[in-house]
Amino acid sequence: MADNVILNIYDLVSDQQNQSSTDEPRQQLSGFSRMFVGLLEPLGLGMYHTSVDVGGFRYQFGSTLGITRTSSPIGGGDSAESRRYVPGNGQYRESIILGQTFCNQKEVNSIIQHLRESNFGGDNYHLAHRNCNHFSETFATALILGNELVEGGDTNVRLEKFPKWVNRLAKTTSSGMSRDSEMACNVIAEARMALECDKKVGWGITSAVKKSLTSVDRSKKKELTAKQKEALAKLKSRSTK
Repeated sequence: MADNVILNIYDLVSDQQNQSSTDEPRQQLSGFSRMFVGLLEPLGLGMYHTSVDVGGFRYQFGSTLGITRTSSPIGGGDSAESRRYVPGNGQYRESIILGQTFCNQKEVNSIIQHLRESNFGGDNYHLAHRNCNHFSETFATALILGNELVEGGDTNVRLEKFPKWVNRLAKTTSSGMSRDSEMACNVIAEARMALECDKKVGWGITSAVKKSLTSVDRSKKKELTAKQKEALAKLKSRSTK
């Protein structure tokens, strides 16, 4: 059964604008990030925090804590529990269904574990090169486009419903910085790595086709062997006459 993959978007506002009074522990923005938000607001530019819901859980990425998980409201949205790791100046904006996944909870856990062990530890967080939005897009891409990523034929594959404006600021900022290849997030490459694509040759639909073809090949092989035995038997009977 397929599960919806939902993107939750929060506006990051200055502390003066934040009117939330919850006492839940929150993922905190760095001092530089807070200063950045304060500079951008007068210019009308947005800065956002995102998380991804799948299978009844909400996943998000932040500095220090890395990837965290909470329970999620049905159909996305906002709740006291789901806000536990939202930055303190985050205000809920909207939730968007990005697509569906057939991954079960064990497979989701495996994807998260590979992301956590690769480049999404808390120490890897970077405002421009590797932030919560990079994680959300990478995770959702692995969940929804698994077959396409494993096949690896289309290098231009992209999660079309993921809104570009969510991470536009970081991408614009990073274009003016010297890019550290080990730090900058490559969504498609890292989604493939999280799926262990190199180990899944013939995964998904292809595996079913291969299995079918293999069974046909085996039956043909058995049929040829039987004909050979029959021909040999005829030769033997003629030689004894």
